[in-house]
Amino acid sequence: MSMFFNRLIGFSLMLTLVGQATASLPELSAIEPLEFDEASQRLIARGDAELIAGRARLRADRITFYREYGLADAEGSVVAQRDGLRVLADRISFDINDQVVSAQNFRSGLFPVYLEGEQAGGDRNRVDIQNGRIWYGDPGRLTPSARVGSGTYLAGDSITVRQARLRVGPFPLLYLPRYSHALEEPPLSLSLNGGYRSDLGLFVESETVAPINQYLRAGANLNLYTRRGVLVGPVAQYRHALGDSVLGGSLSTGWISDGSDSRRGNDFLGRSISQERGFLEWRHLQQYGERFQITGVASYWSDAEVTRDFRRRQFRDNQSPDTFLESSYAFDNVIVSAFGRFRPNTFQQVVERQPEVRVDLLPMALGETGVYQRGSLSYVRLQERSVNELLGQSVLDSEIDRLDATYRLQRPFRLTDWMTLTPLAGGRITHYANQQQDTVFNPNFDNRDYTRSLYELGFDLEARAYANYPTRNRLWGVDGLRHIVRPVARYRYFSDPGSSSQNRIAAIDRQIFNLNRPLLDFSDLRTIDTLQETHLVRLGIENQILTRQAVYGSRQLAAFNIYQDVHFKRNQRYTGARERTLEASWVELMLQPAHWLRFNVMSRFQTERTKLEELRTRIALVSGEIWELGFSNDHLDTKLDQYRVDFLYRLSERYSLLVDTRYDARDSRFITTRFGVYTRIGTAWEVLYALTFRENAQREDDVEFSVQMSLVGQP
Repeated sequence: MSMFFNRLIGFSLMLTLVGQATASLPELSAIEPLEFDEASQRLIARGDAELIAGRARLRADRITFYREYGLADAEGSVVAQRDGLRVLADRISFDINDQVVSAQNFRSGLFPVYLEGEQAGGDRNRVDIQNGRIWYGDPGRLTPSARVGSGTYLAGDSITVRQARLRVGPFPLLYLPRYSHALEEPPLSLSLNGGYRSDLGLFVESETVAPINQYLRAGANLNLYTRRGVLVGPVAQYRHALGDSVLGGSLSTGWISDGSDSRRGNDFLGRSISQERGFLEWRHLQQYGERFQITGVASYWSDAEVTRDFRRRQFRDNQSPDTFLESSYAFDNVIVSAFGRFRPNTFQQVVERQPEVRVDLLPMALGETGVYQRGSLSYVRLQERSVNELLGQSVLDSEIDRLDATYRLQRPFRLTDWMTLTPLAGGRITHYANQQQDTVFNPNFDNRDYTRSLYELGFDLEARAYANYPTRNRLWGVDGLRHIVRPVARYRYFSDPGSSSQNRIAAIDRQIFNLNRPLLDFSDLRTIDTLQETHLVRLGIENQILTRQAVYGSRQLAAFNIYQDVHFKRNQRYTGARERTLEASWVELMLQPAHWLRFNVMSRFQTERTKLEELRTRIALVSGEIWELGFSNDHLDTKLDQYRVDFLYRLSERYSLLVDTRYDARDSRFITTRFGVYTRIGTAWEVLYALTFRENAQREDDVEFSVQMSLVGQP
């Protein structure tokens, strides 16, 4: 329930409406003549009485002002206003001198929060509320609300509530005897999803998180499936900040006794899925000052399909769970870190790092020589469980202890005002110990300790040029153009590790399927155990077109980059074939001339064959607040050729239509097509009614209907 109590800030401003009043007397007026009692220094205004004090305005049937004490008392249909904020009450009293306010039977609100109560009072730093009710959205049958026995607001800090009863319409949701809530955090999160799938039956999925105190919020996942059972598990979110140190994280869990043997089926490895199923997702980030940081992620799944069956939206974003813990400390020129990756899920093949301790020397000048040095030193124990074990066969693991050190020297030379040449040289020494590897992968493997030494040579040649054009265009928001062009040439040679190293290293950190441009910096290569002799030059031209921002800085209108790799040493590529001399060229284009148009292209060609090997595009058009249209495609030679169209059309302020379809050109079929209607229930709920069609899905229905509900403004 995002911003639930943030809006109490506005109400507290109304209760402290005298905060901006000056020392001079307020203005008092009314329809009837003012009555003045000289003995008591009392002014009485009746009939549409109005008192103005600074930016504050008070209207009521009767206002009594005691000049000697600076006290005003308003009764009957009281309306207090300041800076667009309003409080309605039966009675409001305030002391202008001490800036203390009290209200009886009050009502107030600032969308999307409305509140009412028997009594409220305080000053500009603290406001106390008695027997109140807070609505998230216009009060109605399904509007979330909270009844509170009492509450205390501390300006700019927190709200403390006692005897709070949270409910959705007439349905009770949660009782909290007491909690304190930090104002920068949303106090309540609530989402609902329901519908029908033949494998699940009728289903309702919900996640509720409510504040326990200003540091901790807790709740539950609760899913009901007519054909599978009940999934339930605790949910928690935490955050604590002290000075420049902060920690935060979240935990989401769920367990179900899945009673449908026929619908559970097998996972992608062909293994039978057990009845007891569950998941646990934990995220953690902790930072001490500007130098020390801890990051943790844990994902436990009972089987590979549990989130795909019961947490579909989360599965789309995270189909390969990861579990790791990393800590790092940054000195002025050195970063010391420890990184551990673990394998809680038996269906995964994971390179476990137990852990990796690393020291990185950032680029640093070597005296007054003009030479810069950088390097790294790391130790790690690696373990990898083989695929055969994942299929239920008992085989040995691959394990190594590895000590790795890199060092590089580079010296930039300024050839001209617009060209720089940076020669570089470096080395890498890697020691392997305590190795073992399944002989199925390498029957000639020698598990004795082994030390490998490699070196690199190369240079970076960069030129820079720019031109300014006094071009202006109001339609595209162009205020002058700057074209920046940067031709680059990067040459690298990595020495040959020798053919004998293939039988002396239990290769765990090895080459994987990766379509990104290969890294050229020796110390950044993560495929340490399968390094090959490399001899290439990368040629490129990078272009940027910028225009002035209306406020400050510049805005990028376009970028166009071309790169070409020339291989003097032809290694094996991901398809198994040998690389060509002109192996690959990359073309990247980005256009964003206006906020309503964005176009991106990333392509890769086999240069010698002039064959398009990879293409990814995305174009998005936005017509104000009326419609949005997106088109994208993913093409990978012999592997993938898919297209997507997504369209959103706003019929009115309350209704929008959604169409999202994906087409596979290789199989000549539509993979998924979804039709949806966005709407609102009252002012509090956003609702999506969706009908999804699929073809040949492995675990999903060909037809699915669902309803998703979430609170307006919820993150």
